[in-house]
Amino acid sequence: MREEATRMLRTERVPPAAMRTWLLAQRFQKFLLVGAVGLAVNQGLLMLLAGPFGVAVALASPIAILASMAVTFSLNETWTWQDRNGGSLSRRAALYGTINSGGLLINWGLLLFLERHGLHYTIANLIGAAAAAVWNFALNHAITWRSRV
Repeated sequence: MREEATRMLRTERVPPAAMRTWLLAQRFQKFLLVGAVGLAVNQGLLMLLAGPFGVAVALASPIAILASMAVTFSLNETWTWQDRNGGSLSRRAALYGTINSGGLLINWGLLLFLERHGLHYTIANLIGAAAAAVWNFALNHAITWRSRV
């Protein structure tokens, strides 16, 4: 029985493409959890700035997104891609900031567009953040924390 369980845990019989897909799916799950934390920071700060503080949504949104970028970079660096963090931290931070600035524009642009068309800014922000997450994951996986193999 123990020998059978050990055989089931071994990965040498798994085709390399299937293993890469499995590992990518696990990394994407981590990215989504980190993203949920980032979204909470983004949404919470947006609501605080645009609500009680009366900051215009057009200004509050990029501030909230930038705050969430700082949080998610730290979490992604130490957890999601901890196995790929060789080399310069400042280089990865600069790449992450550049890539996620594109995500910021996607999120912010969708938020403003959807809000102008009658959607509440908090719902519009969620839609914008979801679209930006696809961009952010794809490019950060391929560039910022690319495999060095």
